[in-house]
Amino acid sequence: MSPELWLLTGLAGFAAGLLDSIVGGGGLILTPAMLNLHPGLNILQTIATQRTSSLLGTSVAAWNYFRHLTVERRIVLPALLAALAASAVGVQFAKRIEPDVLKLVVLSVCVVLAVYTVLRKDLGTREQRRFAPRREAVAAALVGAACGFYNGLIGPGTGTLLVFAFVSVIGLDFLKSSAVSKSTNVAADLSSWAVLAASGFVQWALAVPLIVGNMLGSYVGSRLAIRQGDRFIRLLFLGVVLALVARIAWDLLR
Repeated sequence: MSPELWLLTGLAGFAAGLLDSIVGGGGLILTPAMLNLHPGLNILQTIATQRTSSLLGTSVAAWNYFRHLTVERRIVLPALLAALAASAVGVQFAKRIEPDVLKLVVLSVCVVLAVYTVLRKDLGTREQRRFAPRREAVAAALVGAACGFYNGLIGPGTGTLLVFAFVSVIGLDFLKSSAVSKSTNVAADLSSWAVLAASGFVQWALAVPLIVGNMLGSYVGSRLAIRQGDRFIRLLFLGVVLALVARIAWDLLR
């Protein structure tokens, strides 16, 4: 690659990491950027290379969140393990389902999320735990399994759905939900990435600038979220959901 293309690839990774570390949705930036900057890649090479950088970037964001926040292990660990297993199952189902049907399902889900977030003005601005401590582990595992399965089945918007699920189902505030979502998202991505990497789809020459940019963006984004708090995350979350709606609707209409 030329130095200019290397730099643009790194900047795309930075922007994706910045957004992804707060509310998810980094693929909204990175996928079109990669397809435009590197048109010779096929879709599996694009996904595998992106996921290499997002795995490391999201890990940085998770580390940064957990340095400043305390979230109970009974929530983090069940969600993480369930997502890891369910994502592998979702990948198998993805091979057998019509893509446009999946997109229509995602579009419907995103519209519901947007409407619910707008109507619930206090959503995620403070903790409102829904379950007794013993049942939180079960609820967290179900959230991790559902979003992990979605990640393997479809992929885009998994981080955003995780944030919403931990806020609305478990009752965490947006900041803690972002923290738990990062570790869960890493687990969900890991199994599908391993399959793609083992098959040789990762383009390591492109992955290097993406990794550097994504890790820097994830660190900056998680620091920004910690500093700005729940209301800032809520507004950004709503913006990302609306962007997902627009993107998927455009894909279906096109």
